Amino acid sequence: MVATLSACGQSDASDPDWVAAREIYATCAACHGKGGEGGVGPALATVRETFPDCEEHKKWIALGSARWKEEVGPSYGASGKTIEGAMPAFDSMSATALSQIAVYERVRFGGGGLDAERAACGLPGP
Repeated sequence: MVATLSACGQSDASDPDWVAAREIYATCAACHGKGGEGGVGPALATVRETFPDCEEHKKWIALGSARWKEEVGPSYGASGKTIEGAMPAFDSMSATALSQIAVYERVRFGGGGLDAERAACGLPGP
């Protein structure tokens, strides 16, 4: 079954960025759950509320919690959540991969529109 992800009919099977992000997310699923429901890491249903700015979301992914504390401070996100867990750094990801995974999380779990999130995260259309 192919899921429609936006009003314009973009599907995950036809979008190489979506396919790549789904593969990247397999690493994230160990903590955030296969369906973004959470586990060791928080659920991702509110990822867009936590990070209204996709650039900050990508920075969080790249830095992880320890470097975020060192470089940004002891809290993260729009509501200033105190860092409690241990989010690993994914600073070896390319800029494209960071954009892909942020778009994936924001659309698949956060309910954002694919085209809008692509634009917000600096990922050109397919």
